[in-house]
Amino acid sequence: MNPIKPMLAVSGQPFNSEGWIFEPKIDGTRCIASLMSGMVLQNRRLANITYRYPEVVKALAGNAPLCVLDGEIAVFLNDRPDFAALAERDHQSERMRIEYLSQALPASYMVFDILYAEGESVMDRPLGERKMILQEVLQESEAVTIADSFPEKGEDYFQAALKMGIEGVVAKRLESIYQPGVRSQDWIKIKKGLKLDLVVGGYIPGKGNREPYFGGLLMGAYSSGQLVYVGRVGSGFSEKEMQQIVRDLQPISESPFSNPPPTAGAKWLKPNLVVQVAAMEVTEDGRLRAPVFLRMRNDKDPLECTFDA
Repeated sequence: MNPIKPMLAVSGQPFNSEGWIFEPKIDGTRCIASLMSGMVLQNRRLANITYRYPEVVKALAGNAPLCVLDGEIAVFLNDRPDFAALAERDHQSERMRIEYLSQALPASYMVFDILYAEGESVMDRPLGERKMILQEVLQESEAVTIADSFPEKGEDYFQAALKMGIEGVVAKRLESIYQPGVRSQDWIKIKKGLKLDLVVGGYIPGKGNREPYFGGLLMGAYSSGQLVYVGRVGSGFSEKEMQQIVRDLQPISESPFSNPPPTAGAKWLKPNLVVQVAAMEVTEDGRLRAPVFLRMRNDKDPLECTFDA
């Protein structure tokens, strides 16, 4: 079976409406789990991540046969999603380390949709019907759960989600079909604050204790096929994260930005690295105000990085 691109959401504001449900927006790794012939876990870039999460594979084994599920993998610490712990899981490739972390930082798979049931596609059925099918076929466990959903009162649920330490909610129209790879108006993500996934196109060399790494990363987002510079981030990194980033940098001779910043000493990079940052706002001239690094996004294609992504 060919990989399925996940359906995506547009950005929006809290609202109340009949015919809509609201689910928690978990800060995790999108995962489509195929239990059709063998078992495959894939992220949103269609990469096979089955080997990284043996505890999820074990929990799904023998569960919901001949099904394809959509959901989010997250690591919870103190009952809240912890993206630093998830990043630790996402960067592993060594088998013994993966086995250790599956015990020390166990992941959970929160399932919110079903795409195939008993070997047949249900993607053209309404979301409300798919939810009922999911409840019938999936057996929940400590590592695999069905995401909660709440009807109509999105404004109240958004505020409750923030109090619980969740980054926001996703609104979904109950009559919507599943559209693989489509960013649909039928799904609306409503998030706390401003959080952006951006492409790294250069860096400023570091000084002092940052000399082995970098002083700041130069970031951009795509618009009409061009990478547009939006700002520089120099805070929020742990030393371990800086080490990881430096290993992944690929220098090039010319700026990848359509509007390169006039920054003295800038070093240009192949735009294949995606980082997530928080910022106070995007200014009128298209620059980020006070950006802070949050995490790497190895699961996201750089071309997906626009201000609506």
